[in-house]
Order: sequence, then structure tokens, then C-alpha cells
Amino acid sequence: MTDRSLSKFGMACGIIGPILLTFYFATPAFVSWPSAGTPPDQLMQYAKTHEAVFYLGAWLQATGALLCVVFFLVLVQLAGAQRYLAGLFTIVAVALLLTVVVIEAAMLVAVPFGAASNDTATVATTFALSNGVFVRVFALAPAPAVFAGLAAVLLRSHVLARGFAWTALAVAVLFELAGITAIFSTAGLTLAIVMSIAQELWIIAAAVGLGVAARVAVTHAEQRSSTTDSVPHPA
Repeated sequence: MTDRSLSKFGMACGIIGPILLTFYFATPAFVSWPSAGTPPDQLMQYAKTHEAVFYLGAWLQATGALLCVVFFLVLVQLAGAQRYLAGLFTIVAVALLLTVVVIEAAMLVAVPFGAASNDTATVATTFALSNGVFVRVFALAPAPAVFAGLAAVLLRSHVLARGFAWTALAVAVLFELAGITAIFSTAGLTLAIVMSIAQELWIIAAAVGLGVAARVAVTHAEQRSSTTDSVPHPA
């Protein structure tokens, strides 16, 4: 796959992935999603009547995160950083991120499964884990690691404008701050949610930037080719 094709593929993943995650985060606002303190019997009833919501949420989250991970890996590949520590660190970090996301998705799917078996303990436990626990874990380690690694990769390459590297570093720092603060107060949880939105905006902006950079590179190559062809050759 050429760099141009890889850039187009990465741009598509970097746009579609955050869109799916946006649907995932927005869905609870439209389906009367239970709060963290909802009694187990009410959770059981909700899970039995809204099982499709849990399955859809798990799919949106896992697929959206996977596409974002592919976009991150494309950046590493285009930067030629897979041979260096920054690139290897980013690869390990995205693997950690995807692991956390898939486990949370499994917890979501476990809720309607438990309800179907009238297993109140499973419903209450898996719902509690998927509804506030993983967003704290995500902000504490996987997200800061990914964006810190991307910042290091982008700082030593010309794949994207230098501003994306510095903003990635800022996202990493704020995510870590949110993760630590969330241990002691709900303010950290709020910040983690805000940063989850911020990361989606960063990914979309970076994906568009990657597409623009690829198009500019193609235009320059065509101009150089046209100039070379126009130079008269000796008889």
C-alpha cells in the first residue's frame, strides 16, 4: 500500500471511528439510561426491555475504538516510527487501550445476558463496572499513554503539522490529571468525560489534516513531474 493510499485509509478510519464513539456516548441520553444508584430490580427490568441498547453500545464502542486505533497505527507507519521507542510505545499503548475497551464492551453485553437468566448479582455488578469504572481506568493509563506516544512520534516526523504533536501531549497530560482526580472526586470523572470528547475532536482534526497533507504532497509531486516534462531535452 502506497503512502497516499495509507493516508486515505487512515483518514477514513480517523473520521468514522470518532463518529461511532459519539453515537455511543450520546445514546444514553435518548434511552433513559439508568443512573449509578438504580436498584438492582430496576436494572433487571431495564436490561430485559432494552437488551438491544446494550448490544448496540458494545458494538459502537468496540468498533469505534478499533477504527481509532487503526488511525493511530497509520500515523506510526507513515512516520516510520515502528522501529523506534516512541513508535513501539504507541503500539503497546493502543493495544492496552483496545483491551480496556473490549473488556468494557463485554461487561455491557453481560448485563442483558444476566437479566435473561434472572441473575441480579451479575446485572448489578457488570452494569456498575461498565457505568463509570472503566472511564476512570481509561483516563488513568491507556489514553495518556496513547497520546503521549503519538506526541513523541509526531514531534520527530512531518506526517502532521507540529501543532498536533503539542496538542496530543496536552491531551495526554489532561487525561492523566482526570484519571488521578477521578479517584478522589466526581470532578475527575467529569473531566475524563470532557477529555473523551476532546480526543474525538483531536482524532477527527488529525484525520482531516492527514488527508490535506496527502493531497498537498500529491499536488507537489504532480507539479515537479510537470516541470520535469516541460524541460527541453537535447537532440
